[in-house]
Parts: sequence; C-alpha cells; structure tokens
Amino acid sequence: RQQQLEAEQQEMYVEADQDLYRNMKRSVEPPAERPGERRMAEMEKLYGDEAAKILAMETAMQLIFDRNCDKKQPKYWPIIPLKL
Repeated sequence: RQQQLEAEQQEMYVEADQDLYRNMKRSVEPPAERPGERRMAEMEKLYGDEAAKILAMETAMQLIFDRNCDKKQPKYWPIIPLKL
C-alpha cells in the first residue's frame, strides 16, 4: 500500500523546469455542464451588465500572455531547488 501511494505521489511530481499541465488526465466523458457557464454566472454576479465586456478584456489579456509565452518560451522559476 505504501509503495502504491509513493508511486502515485511520484506520478504527480513535476520538475521545476517542466510544464505544469503535462500530466493532466483526459476523459472521454462529456462535460457535466456547458463550458464557461459557471464562470459567466460568477462574472454576472460580480459585474452585472458589464460582465461580458470585462470577460472579453480578461480573455484578450490572457491570449496576449499565452501568445508571448509561446513565442519566447520562458524558463519556469526557480530552476534551482529551494532546499539548499
């Protein structure tokens, strides 16, 4: 049992210089709710009538960030272990 737990923890471990989303499990089941439905409800609760405009601005900022990360491919920080 202990070896199985350690194997699961090792599987979840991500090196500092690796992509955080590398080990995401995928499913063939359909989603339980429509994509973005919960997020839009939260935005409407926070911002009311301006929710769509603010969500569009946030999406544009995220796309710019993602595009720059894809173009420049920065190193994840810190690359050295914190326990010295």
